[in-house]
Amino acid sequence: MKTDHSCGCQTTPVGCSEGLAERPRYFARQLITPDDMTLEQDYFRNRMRRHNRLLHGWGVVCGALVCPVVKNDGAAGTLPWKVVVQPGYILGPYGDEILIDCNVCFDLRTRCVTGITGEACGEAVDPWCSEVYVKPDRSAPLYVAVRYTSVMARPVRVQPMGCGCDENPCEYSRWRDGYEICVLDHCSMEKDVPTTDLQPTGPVPPCPDCPTEPWVVLARVTIDEEGIVQTIDNCACRRLAVSWSRLWWKCNAGAPVITPGNDVELSPGSKNVAIEIVGEHLAADSTVSLGPGIVVKNVAAPSADGSALTLTVDIDDKARPGPRTIIVRNPDCSTATLAGRVTVVGPVAASGAPARPAKAKGSSKRNPTP
Repeated sequence: MKTDHSCGCQTTPVGCSEGLAERPRYFARQLITPDDMTLEQDYFRNRMRRHNRLLHGWGVVCGALVCPVVKNDGAAGTLPWKVVVQPGYILGPYGDEILIDCNVCFDLRTRCVTGITGEACGEAVDPWCSEVYVKPDRSAPLYVAVRYTSVMARPVRVQPMGCGCDENPCEYSRWRDGYEICVLDHCSMEKDVPTTDLQPTGPVPPCPDCPTEPWVVLARVTIDEEGIVQTIDNCACRRLAVSWSRLWWKCNAGAPVITPGNDVELSPGSKNVAIEIVGEHLAADSTVSLGPGIVVKNVAAPSADGSALTLTVDIDDKARPGPRTIIVRNPDCSTATLAGRVTVVGPVAASGAPARPAKAKGSSKRNPTP
């Protein structure tokens, strides 16, 4: 059931009309028709248009500069009536994406020229199609503008409905995104200039009105009596859309570094032993490991500059003797290691000297009697 709009609500302009916000629901043994498939495409296309128009706005995102055409015969100067629109990416006023992927040579005497995104650059034109040149009014500046358009492509044969002998008709099986570059006699965004600056705080903003025209002006051009381009202004009437593609930052946390210091000897069975690690970019909430048999109970940072860490460790009674590797891992998984500074010593003999390791059975030999 459609909502009753008899209360006098303002209707949506034709360019921003999105139809019903519904999509097909597929189920088993369903007969799918072209209307179902088209409805699904329209649903997602309308969502993307609405997203672009209300969240990103519209205008030139990058590129699409309008430049004069320089003579290639060695003579100085530019060709009359000719400009080149360079590749660029534009968001149309109705939320459509406009991708100009080739240099487009445009004659200011033609009303419009249509391009198709993805076609080979410099493709030959049908010789039977002739352009109609109309000299524009030179008393006022001209505005080179672009808008979105779609072109049907790839015709295929359609099976006949009956058993007649007529030739099978053709239907186009593809839509191709394209653009249309035209000459305007006015700036299409003169009525869309904001009256107030954006503020960081304020009331809830209303949704922007739908633009009245589909054009995005690229440049303002003036010509003389002979059609020679006098000025090209790419900023006079060009609306730029905000792009976050060039906004980035580099993390400055830095990788941890452990500086070699005094050697530390740990005895098995010791408790609450303090060990100090010196270096750079050592985070207070980092994870420190000294290998099996050594439990790191606490990690503290005596200074906020990340130059030192104080560890409190317990050594197990059966900790394996030998050197250990210090492994420090910051919360962002940046890791540093240092080997040889911490050593677990073996058990101590009764005389005070470290006990010799026991020899394996069967490997000892009795000394001969003198």
